[in-house]
Amino acid sequence: MADSLDPSGIPQATVVPQRRARISIVWIIPILAAVVAVGIAVQRIMSEGQTITIVFKAAEGLEAGKTTIKYKDVSIGTVTKVELSKDHTKVVVRAKMAKGAADMMVEDAKFWVVTARVTLSGVSGLSTLLSGNYIGFEMGKSKNERFEFMGLDVPPIITGGQPGRQFVLRAQDLGSLGIGSPIYFRRLQAGQVIAYDLSPDGNAVDLKIFVNSPYDKFVNPGTRFWNASGIDVAVGAGGVEVHTQSLIALLAGGLAFETPSYAGAAGGPAAADTAFTLYDDKATAMKQPDPVSQRYVLYFNESLRGLSVGAPVTLLGLPGGEVVDVGLDLEPVNGVIRGRVEIVTFPKEVEDDMHILLADKDGWVKDGVRVEIPNFFERVEQQFERNVATYQFRNDVDRKMFESKE
Repeated sequence: MADSLDPSGIPQATVVPQRRARISIVWIIPILAAVVAVGIAVQRIMSEGQTITIVFKAAEGLEAGKTTIKYKDVSIGTVTKVELSKDHTKVVVRAKMAKGAADMMVEDAKFWVVTARVTLSGVSGLSTLLSGNYIGFEMGKSKNERFEFMGLDVPPIITGGQPGRQFVLRAQDLGSLGIGSPIYFRRLQAGQVIAYDLSPDGNAVDLKIFVNSPYDKFVNPGTRFWNASGIDVAVGAGGVEVHTQSLIALLAGGLAFETPSYAGAAGGPAAADTAFTLYDDKATAMKQPDPVSQRYVLYFNESLRGLSVGAPVTLLGLPGGEVVDVGLDLEPVNGVIRGRVEIVTFPKEVEDDMHILLADKDGWVKDGVRVEIPNFFERVEQQFERNVATYQFRNDVDRKMFESKE
């Protein structure tokens, strides 16, 4: 029976190679998306810098994920979180800075909120009306790193890198001046007020000003600054003269400066942060100081109405000095109240003429010189009509009593 089996009739097995698994095209897109996402994440991590904290008094339109930090109109960071401080009195802003701005985060770096501002001295931040508020930044000069900052309440008027120099002015009061008030040189705007504060002794106001280049080279140790706010009205023989620097100075206040011809430009331009006196007006500022000055006290037995500090003293129509104090005095012998006026003496040449004039008069007495000089003082600020006036001059050298009668 075995011989009856034919091997050729038995089916032969065929070896079939194993087929490789194929990835469906459906998975290609998700895989590519995942690769792109990973690449973006890696790039973002590598490009991100430090996280900083800025504390402001108010948020003023700041939004997490939207508000940017800009330096010279280039974005260098993004706000990631805005929240209240633990005591609920301030706003804490956290921002992620660009890696390239890491070396800019130093101790004296400044941050402030940029928003549209309209003042009498100008308009700023108009671009924020469309793009929204952002945080302004100014790079400091320190080398020490810092990642926690206190934001400025008011944007700085002058940012770093602007050519020019700062100076300090000392005034009796602030008047109508404020931050941003313009400074003029020959009626050209040359700078502005950037800050002010009460002096340490409380007797004056210190103003910090910035004079732009190239005007700053015209500020030297002899330069005079004066308040150019409002209108200066002068009445003279030629009529009424009205002066003002500009409409802005008229409305918002302003300053002006100039170097008197007698002062010259000795010493070259003044160094930065040099302190100057701020005068009330141009006439006072440009007045040439008298190299010879002595003080006298005048006593009047008549009304001093209209007389004020700064009033000129004239001798026969010639300038002879000015009033520095006006008050009352009690006559020690009779107990009579009389007017007391302190003046700065005449210039040297006028004072010499006065002594020559007195030497020709009669009436010498033991306690000094008593003379009669008609119209000895024609005017002390205004022309005083007087019948009898008594003047007593005092200094450290001698004492003389003069009596004028009409």
